[in-house]
Amino acid sequence: MVIKRKVSWSERNLGKYIHKRLEEENLTTEDLDESTINFFFQQFKTRGCEGHSEWSERYQRNIWISDDEEC
Repeated sequence: MVIKRKVSWSERNLGKYIHKRLEEENLTTEDLDESTINFFFQQFKTRGCEGHSEWSERYQRNIWISDDEEC
């Protein structure tokens, strides 16, 4: 038995968000690689949240630090 997870409205707009970001950054689909898609996805998940990114020595990458406890 396969249980399908209901996809929220905001998740269905990920493609539109990435398309918009490509235009803003003056990139093409040829420029999309795994790290760029992951970067855009992380930004998509945190949109609307106040915060900033910081380098994490533990994870060896930038991580999002929320300025608001609710995000």
